[in-house]
Amino acid sequence: MVCCLMLIPAAAAAQSLNGNADWGYSRSAYRTGSETTEDGAFTQAYTLAYSSSLWDPRFAVYSGGVTFNRNALSFGGDDSRSDQTGFNAAASLFSMRPFRLAVHASRAVGSESANYPASSQLRSGLPTIAGALPELGTAQSEYGLNWVLSAPSLPRVEFSYQQGSGTVAAGPVDSSQTSRSVHALVSRERPRLSNTLRYDHHAAENSISSAFEQQYDDLGYELIAKASDRTRADIRAGRRSTASRFQAPPDNAFGDAYRPPDGGSVDLYYGTATITHQPNARFAADANVGYTSERATAATTGALLGTTTARVMPLAGVTLHGSGTYGQRQQDLGGVRVAALTRAIGAGAEYGIRHRAVHASAGYEAEQAWSRSDLAVNGRGRSWRARAETGVDLFAVAQVNVGVDGDRAEDQVLTLGNQRQERVHASARTLVTTRVVLDGTYERALVDRGVEPLTFRMRYTQATSNLTIQLPHERRASFTAGEFVNRAFATDERHQYVGVSFSGTIAGALRLTTTARRERTMSDVPRLDQDGAYIVGTLDYRLRLFLFSLEYRYTDLALVTATRLDPLTFTGNQLALRIGRKFGMSR
Repeated sequence: MVCCLMLIPAAAAAQSLNGNADWGYSRSAYRTGSETTEDGAFTQAYTLAYSSSLWDPRFAVYSGGVTFNRNALSFGGDDSRSDQTGFNAAASLFSMRPFRLAVHASRAVGSESANYPASSQLRSGLPTIAGALPELGTAQSEYGLNWVLSAPSLPRVEFSYQQGSGTVAAGPVDSSQTSRSVHALVSRERPRLSNTLRYDHHAAENSISSAFEQQYDDLGYELIAKASDRTRADIRAGRRSTASRFQAPPDNAFGDAYRPPDGGSVDLYYGTATITHQPNARFAADANVGYTSERATAATTGALLGTTTARVMPLAGVTLHGSGTYGQRQQDLGGVRVAALTRAIGAGAEYGIRHRAVHASAGYEAEQAWSRSDLAVNGRGRSWRARAETGVDLFAVAQVNVGVDGDRAEDQVLTLGNQRQERVHASARTLVTTRVVLDGTYERALVDRGVEPLTFRMRYTQATSNLTIQLPHERRASFTAGEFVNRAFATDERHQYVGVSFSGTIAGALRLTTTARRERTMSDVPRLDQDGAYIVGTLDYRLRLFLFSLEYRYTDLALVTATRLDPLTFTGNQLALRIGRKFGMSR
């Protein structure tokens, strides 16, 4: 009897079944150097998905699907193929309750010919035997869960776990890569007291011809306590760690001129405690104790400092502040450890004004320090920081913002305490009409740290522009251009691009989407110079549940490296026709 009662709501639950079928055929012609190759491809893709609820949607909602893809490619006198079958499932439990849970998983397995021109990193790193053409097996999987506990009388708890992997195998050899991420949080917020403990972890690794591992961990705690509306305390502590490892076999053919470091890691330990008191709207004071320890492969720095700061607002928009600092700093550079006892005083002022369409702000602060090292060496240090920013809004038609900021620090005891930073930035947004929008940004920065001959230098410039035109009948055109230049102590890099795009209805149900882009990338150390032009255009026509697509792609690429005497050129053209059909039913 009980079983019958449980089955009645399940049979009445809403269900839906839908799917999609796509067929495509393409012809391509591409030229590499003086060789020209033509190929043809026929692709098939099928998807079937089912979704429903168990007993009641408030209890569980689930879905599952099956996918199948098959590609057949012929180029020259050779034929190749690729097959893949995939499964996916997802479920959401107690979606309307404070303790909701969601899980998902997917798996895809397949095979492909060894001469199939795949461009994945796993395929390129597979250590197959020279001259052999074995059948390749491929597999990708991903799964994860998300759980949230959110109830007014309980702390908020969040937990999520995601993992993915991919494998390409050829007989007894294979290459694989995995990635995973973990997020956990426990927090409790009350009117006077709030606590938050969080943890984040991200990792990726692969096992191919060049092994690479990367990991990021962040564990932090935050406490905010309010004794009254005028007095509060903030405590933060944590550990942040990043690590990477790169191992590649040496290439002695050309002297192996450029190689990234084999590995490196940075561990940051920090803790701060701050008490702030603001008796009235014109005066505020705070006391802070902070500890930092940053440990890297090349150098280590650390500090334990106590600081007190007082702020006075005598006039509207004007802020005056003064500070005093006492504590110890240290560094370890090249195995040489230096520690210093530091005392410093500082003062500064800020001013901000807004009048109708104009706003401006400026600030300046300076600090004088006296240090004594553990070797009884006395030294002085000084630093200053300045910034200025202004903007104007012209009749809601144009908005312009310009700013500059810089800081400099000099230290006679600690080498890494010497640094200089300068930054200039600007942005503009113009509404020529309600349908034409022009945006532009510019930024230039300078960073120096250390003293000669061990100085880290970086100079970068970035400029971007974007023009968007909204045309009648839901048509849109845009123009983009930009440049990024980075000059560091190790290499100089430059990237430039320009592009146009259009998207909209041509006539009736016929829709056109096209993009044209030109890019150039240059780098000094590996002596890389890549120049390319790309065009993609698609015509779509929808007839009830059918979708007809005609796509054209053009690529023109020239690549020059230190290991090539002549540039590598590539020119490709592709024309593809695709037909898709959707279906579905529900009850």
